Amino acid sequence: MQNYYITSLNHQALLAVAEALRNGDSQLLHQLGLGALDQGVAAQLKALSADRIACLPNFKGSLFQLRIDQHTLRLYLGFADSKVTEDDLVNRAIRAGLRQPMLEELKGITRRDFAARRARMSLPEHSRGRIEVLSEEEEITVLRVWEKLRDIEDPLVRLIALYEETDIALDQAYITIKQLQ
Repeated sequence: MQNYYITSLNHQALLAVAEALRNGDSQLLHQLGLGALDQGVAAQLKALSADRIACLPNFKGSLFQLRIDQHTLRLYLGFADSKVTEDDLVNRAIRAGLRQPMLEELKGITRRDFAARRARMSLPEHSRGRIEVLSEEEEITVLRVWEKLRDIEDPLVRLIALYEETDIALDQAYITIKQLQ
């Protein structure tokens, strides 16, 4: 199995180098450690053909030295975690009834992204028209819980916490909160 990964990486490395040479991308060549490439090797790589690439599975060596930058890896993992957390948060808000214009205001979610998310979650379209008004008792509950959750800085996290505590649809709660601000 390990040979498959080496072959695959060798294949990608060869294609990247050949493409960089054909396009005159000296920055990529330097990043790949080939800033001072021999002209003969450069010519062979530029003319790299499919039959030469097909020999890779029989080549037992690695064309490169792979080293992962741990600092950049940590940055990436942090980025990925926050992106997935944000996506999960937006999806939870959609399931809880928050509508696209509200999410656009809070997180910049476009109509297309909103529709795609609803489709992936197999949610029916919102009914068009006015959002039902809460009863006076429900409004008081929303406002009391909203005030109780004031220590939560992210408005979307706060709205979801409100939903989890009250079970009131977020589009209705959002309108109630907006009317008082």
